[in-house]
Amino acid sequence: MAAAKIVSLLMPISALGIYLHAVFVSITLGFPFVIGALMYMWWRTRDEDYYVAARTATGVLAVNFALGAITGTLVEFGLVQAWPGSIYAIATVAFVPLAAELTAFVGEIVFLIAFIVTLRRVSPLTSIGLLGGYFVFAALSGALITMFNSWINVPWGTGALASVLYPYLPEYGPAAFETSVLVQVKLALVNSLLTSETSSQILQDPQVAQSIGISLRDPFVALSSPYAQVSVLHNVTAAVIVGVSIAVAALAYRHLRTGEARYVKLLRPILPIILVLLIVQPTVFGDSMGKAVAAYMPTKFAMMEGALQTLQNPLLAFLAYGDATKPIPGFDSFRQACEAHGETTVRSLASAVVTGYTPGPSGDIKLRDLCLRDVSAAQSRVALVNSLYYTKIAWGVVALVSALALVSSVFNLGPISRIVNALTGRLSRRRLLFLLTLLILLGSILPASLGWYVREVGRKPWTVYGLLYPEELVTPTPVPATTMALFTAVFVAMAAGGLYGMYLVATRPLEFVRLLRRGAGLEE
Repeated sequence: MAAAKIVSLLMPISALGIYLHAVFVSITLGFPFVIGALMYMWWRTRDEDYYVAARTATGVLAVNFALGAITGTLVEFGLVQAWPGSIYAIATVAFVPLAAELTAFVGEIVFLIAFIVTLRRVSPLTSIGLLGGYFVFAALSGALITMFNSWINVPWGTGALASVLYPYLPEYGPAAFETSVLVQVKLALVNSLLTSETSSQILQDPQVAQSIGISLRDPFVALSSPYAQVSVLHNVTAAVIVGVSIAVAALAYRHLRTGEARYVKLLRPILPIILVLLIVQPTVFGDSMGKAVAAYMPTKFAMMEGALQTLQNPLLAFLAYGDATKPIPGFDSFRQACEAHGETTVRSLASAVVTGYTPGPSGDIKLRDLCLRDVSAAQSRVALVNSLYYTKIAWGVVALVSALALVSSVFNLGPISRIVNALTGRLSRRRLLFLLTLLILLGSILPASLGWYVREVGRKPWTVYGLLYPEELVTPTPVPATTMALFTAVFVAMAAGGLYGMYLVATRPLEFVRLLRRGAGLEE
């Protein structure tokens, strides 16, 4: 009972920390596009409004970067401390991506500082180049984290191992792991089902690691996964869209409050960026992401489409497989595949793979039962994942339509602009612009948030295919609920204070400087 309480509290707290960190990551990736567009217009026109707006956005980005670093550190420490069972993945397949991510983080710092201290001291094009260097390292950092996360969704390099345990799965690339070692890891975890030990305790035991041996032959395997590569393009673009939409909504809000035409002028160079991103994301990156899910994660694809039974859907099949006649596998087909194991036990499979295998307490467990248990775990989430997935799609459409309407309102596009103005004739221009940017903001944040939730709830194979489960990775140490509530309150207060700081920088930069001087004891 105590372990269940810990899981029930740590999982939402961890999710909250990740989502708060994601806000700052989105600004980190999106604001370089905004600042770059404003700097470019300043270079072309020498209009000081563009420079002042770029400088203000740079101040927001600087505060945001500090908050992103702080919250990111807390999230990464939490990964090891709250989920110690994840140490197996961190010490093997995640070693290269996470080590490289630290290098990318240093690159972010160097280029951001160089951009800030040389602003207006070098040419605008040089500043844009430095900002571009910062974005490259920031995107690389996000890409490397995404690649590790992608591996725990699709364990590239495990070859046919997953399909041996779960016959409805494809092979995951050429084998980069020692199959016998992975099987022994799985056996140790299955044994925990019948003992008082948790999986996190087993995975941290040095004697277990020594007896099992080294499992990974290729430390770069997470970087070569086709699923990871598609995920990087999709996830980084989603973060950029959120960051840019925050800036667009902020400018429209200032226009709503003040009525000053300069805020519409500042919107003009940014709107084409958000429109192009909102077009490319679903049609190119989203399409590739859907195809990758259908190919490598059949149970998640069935969850997304609500396929309790195998179904025929020519349009969906064409989009997912390029073949309109191919059926969409449902959970009935997954169960049939599990039944094909017959009476095969863990003992018989392990004996054929692991030399000198000594049966543990799990030896008599049937592979069919393990397979069906994991299919049932996925099936129990079908309604939730299906509804959230299509809510995500709907809000993405809202964002795209709103961006088209906003561009038509700001730029003179002839008949298209007249149609938009006729449909929104009762709204003042200021209210219309703010409403459209607000819909874009909601239509970027909600799809990104729901998409990540669907990705994690539907995560395979570690939560459904049976290698590792969240409840097995969590620390067995009982943590009082009051202590976790205190930690969470501090984390949320830190994030809220940071967001308020960014608001002050954007609206009252001199007030922000005064608060900093007071905090440093330089002002009474």
